[in-house]
Amino acid sequence: MFPVFLPDGKHFLYYSTSGIAEKNGVYIGSLDLRPDEQTSKQVLATNFGAVFIPSRDSAPGQLLFMGERTLMVQPFNETLLELEGEPAPLAEKVGSFMAFGFFSASMNGVLVYRSGSAGQISRVTWFDRQGRLLEEAGESGEYWGLALSPDAARAVVSWWNPAQVPMSVNLWFLDFAHGTKMRFTFGEGNSQGPVWSSDGKRIVFSSNRGTGTYNLYQMQADGLDAEAVLESNREKEANSLSRDGNLLLFATRDLKTRSDLWLLPLEGERKPVPFLCTEFNEFDGRFSPDMQWVAYTSDETGNNEIYVRRFHQNSAGSSSGEGEKWMVSKGRGMAPRWRKDGRELFYRASDGQIMTVQINPGPVFRAETAKPLFRTPVSAPKVSGTYTYFYWDATAKGDRFLIPTPLPESSSSPFTVLLNWTSSPKAADRR
Repeated sequence: MFPVFLPDGKHFLYYSTSGIAEKNGVYIGSLDLRPDEQTSKQVLATNFGAVFIPSRDSAPGQLLFMGERTLMVQPFNETLLELEGEPAPLAEKVGSFMAFGFFSASMNGVLVYRSGSAGQISRVTWFDRQGRLLEEAGESGEYWGLALSPDAARAVVSWWNPAQVPMSVNLWFLDFAHGTKMRFTFGEGNSQGPVWSSDGKRIVFSSNRGTGTYNLYQMQADGLDAEAVLESNREKEANSLSRDGNLLLFATRDLKTRSDLWLLPLEGERKPVPFLCTEFNEFDGRFSPDMQWVAYTSDETGNNEIYVRRFHQNSAGSSSGEGEKWMVSKGRGMAPRWRKDGRELFYRASDGQIMTVQINPGPVFRAETAKPLFRTPVSAPKVSGTYTYFYWDATAKGDRFLIPTPLPESSSSPFTVLLNWTSSPKAADRR
């Protein structure tokens, strides 16, 4: 919920989320206090936003909120600034997405809600270069990250089952040879955007565990405890690891320069340094296999396009991406992926086409015109923190592609309208 002012004109209700489950909920704020003086009084512990209906005539104020998949209502005392009585159910099997329940209410006794999930349900699918569907892997659900191991025997995916409430996105291993799935991350918070090291021994990812802000972590692929590699108050998304595994390219956001690309040494002091910071959004950066170039997505033309810049790290550990650049996409593109030999670059077009760009070797970057390989069912990009991604991957040889493919919708969920629910929830008219 967005901040909602209470009738006294001095206080407001707002929803706050954290990587610590018990801190998620509805809070009281005061207009008379500075941010560092706020009491952080929690009105309701919940994993979902709520709706507040002020008192009207003889009806007290009401707070509507989700209890798992049941929509609940409870009186709210606007003088004492606290809930009263016991919560009562209004509707069951109400849908949700992340922290948002699918319901809305007006002050004149009208409530509308629907069931189902707002996300796109997919299943990861193998395609060849001609676009032939080879096989499906894993379970259906929402995918918030996907990365193939260097030998393509496994993948680590960021997966959520929409039937699971509240939302919890974790990393899972898919073992293609054995057809098994095994959970990789545990605990509170969401984990997404996995990146493999070139030797297949480590995985770097983003998680909001413990703080509510997406920070950077790494784990050994054998599942030892996660180690934080960069924590700050900015959202961060892991993009690519250097060939030796000692340098991480990641995206972060600044209010002035928007989304930028930064470098983080994973040895020594681990002090991040900027790579590409402009007034535009740059994200989803990928080192070339020979570490000579970085491919990335930018919206400097007004649309997302794929660019390539030279990468050269100096003795101080920093590298500037402000030099010459080449736009290699042909009419919008996202999510660049290199072939292992660096002779080919793939990306996804907005219409679902998998595009290929042949790269000619040499000291100067030379790329041929982008050409379509095959079209996949159009899937909606995921908004991850402050970045929008298509999650997919290609094998080292570029002969197979692992892509979350949306499943056909079985049916659309109808909206249900309740009238006069404030006078008597049980007697409310359903339309």
